[in-house]
Amino acid sequence: MPETQEPAQLLVEYLSLLPKGKVLDVAMGKGRNSLYLASNGFEVVGLEKDKEAIEVCLTEAKRLALNIDIRCVDLENLQSYHIEKSAYDVVICFYYLQRNLIPYMKEALKPCGFILYDTFLIDQHIKTGHPRHREFCFEHNELLRFFIDFRILYYREGQDPKGTYKASLVALKPV
Repeated sequence: MPETQEPAQLLVEYLSLLPKGKVLDVAMGKGRNSLYLASNGFEVVGLEKDKEAIEVCLTEAKRLALNIDIRCVDLENLQSYHIEKSAYDVVICFYYLQRNLIPYMKEALKPCGFILYDTFLIDQHIKTGHPRHREFCFEHNELLRFFIDFRILYYREGQDPKGTYKASLVALKPV
């Protein structure tokens, strides 16, 4: 995998807990996490709007002889794509926030399915001006509140080793 395509640390740390099965990678970008999961025996469905990012992932998947089901989807227009309910063992979302998508992500999980969510915290916007729009960041405890009905295995808000302010969660959907 190219150096810029290293998988998210949260995913690497929790990989051994995840049930082998079907994973939904929401807003997969260039596919760093999808490639990592596929190389570890998971069946991956990736959703992404950016066609250039999709091409990068497809090229790398072909080079590594990995199969990833990539769907070109505008996640801001949920009329254009239906996320199947109770179809996934794992749902992941890194550095993307579309609040009205979260209930669909929760419904996409099978009972006892895992969600890994990791994205910007409001402190990142306040202290650095990135992301440009405040609404692309979680407020304090907001991510936790979205998944309060799940079993929370890990939750953290704060600065990561690279200096990015993030909210991170690993949770299990109840039966």
